Order: sequence, then C-alpha cells, then structure tokens
Amino acid sequence: MPNTLDAVDPMVVALCAHVAEALPPAVLVRFQICLSEALTNVVKHAGAPASAVIDVDATINPDAVLIELFEAEGANPFDPRDHAVDLAALDPLAESGRGIGLILHCADAVEYSAPDGPARLSLTFKRDQTGDLE
Repeated sequence: MPNTLDAVDPMVVALCAHVAEALPPAVLVRFQICLSEALTNVVKHAGAPASAVIDVDATINPDAVLIELFEAEGANPFDPRDHAVDLAALDPLAESGRGIGLILHCADAVEYSAPDGPARLSLTFKRDQTGDLE
C-alpha cells in the first residue's frame, strides 16, 4: 500500500472483501474500524516518506484472521500498546486521539515487534465470536 492517506480506504475495502466470508458480520465491523485506524496511524505517525510502501499481509486461519502491517522503510518504531488512552477518558468532542484505543478494543489480539527488519503490527480477529463491542 502506498504510504498515503488516500490509499487507506481502498486498502480497507479490499481487505474487508478478502475476509468477508471468513468473519461474522459483527466481527467484520470491528475489523474494518481497526484496520482503518491502524493504517491511518501508520501513515500519519510513523514518519516514513510518502514515497514509501506499507506491506500488508492477510492470513485466514481456521480459528482467526491475522492481519500484519509492516511499517514502511524509514518509519519510526511505535508500539501502540505502550500509548493506549482509555477511550472513556477522552473528550467526546476531540477530533483525534481515539485510534490506538479503538485498535486495542476492536482486535482480539494486538502484537508489535520491531526486529532487524521493518516493524510489524499484528492484529488478530477470532472467527467464532459474535463481535459485539462491550
């Protein structure tokens, strides 16, 4: 995916179409919210040049869908789990600040690693859930 905000929505639509039959509708809604926030955050905050490319892998396993986002070359490593803000503590009229909280709330598992290669954000969505947000 190109490292631009204009590329986020088409990538989310393509990923949703790819996994639509694998996830229950309510989980697919969480998937869409989570991916939109994660990709937007990578583009806006990772610090990679606009000419960079973000690699995205989608794997459909028997029990879960796994999405891996590989930050573009030159990006600043950023583990979202270290920067989560309680969604209830945010000003309801604030224009931003909910992304990381939504990512952590919508995905069933969030993992981050920054080995010697590009940093990777892994998002897991279990296939056997109703998907209701609590």
